[in-house]
Amino acid sequence: MVSAAEFNNPGRHNWVTRNLRKATSALAALESGRAPPLLLSNITSQGLFIGEAGETLDRIKKGLLKSERIFRQGNTIVFLGSGADPRRGCSPKSIAIDGTITKTAPAIVANLLMCLELKANSTGKGAKVDQPTEYPVQFAVPSPVLQLVVAADGFPEGLPEARMTFNNPVFDTDVVWLEAGYHPGQQILVCGDSFDPAPLPLLAAGLPAPASILDVIDRLPPLIGRMVAGFHWHTPVDLINFIGSALQIVLMPMLVDDGHPGVMIWGNQPGIGKSLLAQILSILKDGDVASPTSLDGGAREVENQIASELNDGRTVVFIDNQKGSLNVPVLEASMTAKAVAIRVFHTQTKLRRLNALLWIITTNDSLPSDDMLSRCVHVRLRYEGVPETHRFAMTESDLLAFVQNNRQAILAELAGMVYRWLDAGRPMNPAPCRFAVFGRVIGSVLAANGLPGFLSNSRGEVREHSAKHLQLEAVAARVIDGRNKGFIWEVDCPIDQADDEFKKLPPPASPMEQKDWVHVLHGEGVIPTNCSTAQQQKTAATQFLNSVVNTPVEVDVGDQTVQAVVVSRPLRGRRTAYALAVGRLPTDPTATPTAGEPSTTEATEIVPEPIARL
Repeated sequence: MVSAAEFNNPGRHNWVTRNLRKATSALAALESGRAPPLLLSNITSQGLFIGEAGETLDRIKKGLLKSERIFRQGNTIVFLGSGADPRRGCSPKSIAIDGTITKTAPAIVANLLMCLELKANSTGKGAKVDQPTEYPVQFAVPSPVLQLVVAADGFPEGLPEARMTFNNPVFDTDVVWLEAGYHPGQQILVCGDSFDPAPLPLLAAGLPAPASILDVIDRLPPLIGRMVAGFHWHTPVDLINFIGSALQIVLMPMLVDDGHPGVMIWGNQPGIGKSLLAQILSILKDGDVASPTSLDGGAREVENQIASELNDGRTVVFIDNQKGSLNVPVLEASMTAKAVAIRVFHTQTKLRRLNALLWIITTNDSLPSDDMLSRCVHVRLRYEGVPETHRFAMTESDLLAFVQNNRQAILAELAGMVYRWLDAGRPMNPAPCRFAVFGRVIGSVLAANGLPGFLSNSRGEVREHSAKHLQLEAVAARVIDGRNKGFIWEVDCPIDQADDEFKKLPPPASPMEQKDWVHVLHGEGVIPTNCSTAQQQKTAATQFLNSVVNTPVEVDVGDQTVQAVVVSRPLRGRRTAYALAVGRLPTDPTATPTAGEPSTTEATEIVPEPIARL
């Protein structure tokens, strides 16, 4: 018999309070569209089974499958972290990668499964006075138990496969509009709200190519036009390239198999909107701004940062304000691959999935290789005034809020542009691109919307937009014009192999180190005026030379164009030699060698000597 005084105390006797609490919890779950977690009573907190383990494991598997919130994506098992119904919005969270559960897996699975264990209350010292002799304790499914489930024969293969996951409706490979939900035929999971492509009025026939930025904006749907107004686009092609980059978001499923490029946003100076454009694309793709990824920590650190973004359900990789040489093999290999394979932090495991990602790089003066240039859509901004005087059509915060608040409608307008192309009979107007499907589809959609010229800015035009590349050209021209002895190395090998060849040769007799290059660089404005000491000037020279090593340039010498590249090789004592490798130079008509002296060309060559001479 329970006394009135004990009635409201916690305990097994108080079934009225307990049942009311359960009913309230069930009602709240019902209202939110989620069921309460299934309680497992034969697993201990140490991960041991009470009774038959196989039956419990089968119960866990069935609970996970029945939830319709767990999918296989590549070698990863993901869980929809924000609800069972993708139409309510979801965030896929990784619970196992390549057969190994993640550290957060028990907490994520606790949305569906929890364990219940009866604890015996002590009758002596340390007894819990507010608890009965036995009291229930709930806890997340222990990691060893989840590992048994994931490693069970046939379990991963029995999960529905989401080859690609998107945060908005998209067109599939047959250009069919996919609304929110799981589409087993295409194995595509679409999260978020469904919406219809915007009905856009037909364009007048025979429109000429846009002659100005305003012509491009006038042909854009209204919300997209407001979104891009106020930026200082270098040419109409750069704005068209940006619209083409945004079209990837609704056309991504058909671009994955053949590969798709990244987006490189250039500016002639800081503070004119490069990062803002990148965040606009990120909001349209993922529904939120992106966290920048740094390339400063080496390949392993880059992989860790990318893996972290993918584990959080993000599909945008954003590399902001890149400087110097852009030579990151893991980035080049992953950006345009059909599938990415990224090493996970502190493990030897690689996260593998189809590359439905949007890769964005912003820069003022980086020096990407020809290969990297060919892997990107290039969008250039140019502003000749002081950056502080630049004004967008809206403030930065207002513009981001505008895109966030109108994300669905802007994506609907992008989809409407695709429907214009479909309604016109899919006329083909492919853009020149190393990715045939991307160039053909995006170029044709843009042309059908009165925006031809996609990707028509050449690599030379893009590279010349880099202030550092212009400095490198000036330095190379200065060295060649002066036929500076020791600085020039004439080569017979292809110029793109010169750096490797230079490192294989014995060290030069008179190596030109950073300090020797200072006067050359100072004359072309490479050394900042505030570098007043010899050490500061040497540091500035080192930073510049290292950032331009192996970057090809062309220099006009008379009526001949000479290819050149800065090469380097280590010396003893942590020193470094630098030279300007060039193809054969024409004879200098002003040179008048005296008897017994070598010719100008011979005098400028770096003559290797044995290492022992150093």
